[in-house]
Amino acid sequence: MAVSRIANASRAARHEAITERCASLESAFPGKTFSSTDQENLYQNEVASYFSVQDRLRPSCFVTPTNTKDVSKVVTLLSQGSCKFAIKAGGHGLPVGASNIAEGVTIDLVRMNDVTLSADKTTAAVGPGAKWGQVYNVLDAQGYAIPGGRAGGVGVGGLTTGGGNSFFASRYGFVCDNVKNFEVVLGSGEIVQANNQTNPDLFTALKGSSNNLGIVTRFDIVAFKQGNLWGGMATYNSSKTREQIRAIVSFTDKVAKNPFGSLISLWTYLKGVEGVSITNLYEYTGAGGELGLGVLPEFEDFAPTSPIGAPLKDTLRSANLSSLTGELNAPPELSNLYATLTFSNNETVLNGVVDILSDELQKYKDHDFFVYASIQFQPLPRIFVEHSLERGGNVLGLERNLDNNVFVEVFLLDLAWSGAQNDAKNYQVADEVIGRLQKYARSVGGLKEFQYLNYASQSQDPLGGYGPEALNKIKAASTKYDPGQVFQKLVPGGFKLADAGKKAPLPGSV
Repeated sequence: MAVSRIANASRAARHEAITERCASLESAFPGKTFSSTDQENLYQNEVASYFSVQDRLRPSCFVTPTNTKDVSKVVTLLSQGSCKFAIKAGGHGLPVGASNIAEGVTIDLVRMNDVTLSADKTTAAVGPGAKWGQVYNVLDAQGYAIPGGRAGGVGVGGLTTGGGNSFFASRYGFVCDNVKNFEVVLGSGEIVQANNQTNPDLFTALKGSSNNLGIVTRFDIVAFKQGNLWGGMATYNSSKTREQIRAIVSFTDKVAKNPFGSLISLWTYLKGVEGVSITNLYEYTGAGGELGLGVLPEFEDFAPTSPIGAPLKDTLRSANLSSLTGELNAPPELSNLYATLTFSNNETVLNGVVDILSDELQKYKDHDFFVYASIQFQPLPRIFVEHSLERGGNVLGLERNLDNNVFVEVFLLDLAWSGAQNDAKNYQVADEVIGRLQKYARSVGGLKEFQYLNYASQSQDPLGGYGPEALNKIKAASTKYDPGQVFQKLVPGGFKLADAGKKAPLPGSV
């Protein structure tokens, strides 16, 4: 009883302290701070703005700064009061709590969404709260583009600090590698710039470290002329799984020779539907894309005359980035779970992966908690890494594996997941499936350490997967630029440095 009373008293004191911080924020930022007691409608809009239903936590208050000085003041107020907080950019990222918090303050950067092309048109200044669809709408109108997200509803901040893949990765590398300058608010509230000349160690460490070092309030990203792309979705006969894998492997091996092509192969398992639906997402970023699948050398392995055959249906067309990224958004109002692994680009390995997934997901397809799941094969060829090294490097650690890789993204999306009663079961399924895949891929020499942070589940260890050298760069930057360890102690969400390399193996993975 005494222990219970002490715990209750501690919770009450903590709640009171957070409430006081929210009151201070409301006083400092009237019209920009929302609590459930005073602005229920505005507060509820903030809660509902998260992509995944289970991430719609209810913090003590939301604060929505409009500029970097606002962010600096917010961080100072919160750190001085030792108040825990979360940082939201687009609200698309997982795992749960990565950009929201149940007991604390959520800083929502949604109002910091400006997109400005520089006078010389070599860079675009982008606010962290912008979504990629907003970015492309602005730049499409001017005939320019930047490397960015492939789904228009994803936010700029999380994708870029987590690495970021794009349709242009074979030409320019990861999104983070194309940032020329970060404007950052540190744990002390200090505003700094990070680039090749100023704070270069912070500059490198920000490219893959997520929310561990500070709040990025502006990204200056390389811009280039860009007209319409050619691309869209093409759905295929599900009996051609082996042929699809062969084409994916061949495409990945040849990307360096034909860097204008981008591929995502999406395999969907639907509740009550036998087999798998295979949809390939093709994008061609060069001129002449209207020639199509049968002519473009980038996609010769997917030509209608190839073993995989012609698509059963498609949306292939010439269109701008706004249009093409608009069709890649996942359905809203669902609970979502991501998990990821990286495999060698090898037919045998990937066919084994597909066999295991078909076996595992078949077990769950008819359960009430399951509606559909999808997996994605996304090429990760060495040319991505070469572009990274040319631009000064990042902390993803991929230079350790300069062969061709394919990283697999495993989504488990439960359309019937209307409440928390199904959360635990879905996480269990994901852990079991990923554990079995890890064990198999390791046994055939096809498993890589890298786990793409933006797709990792809460059970995974993407920072540990970067390797000791890269991880030490992030830790050194954390010690130097955040000596009070604000972003380790007061920002509990996401993947933290203290946990890197220490997570227990998933069930069945060893």
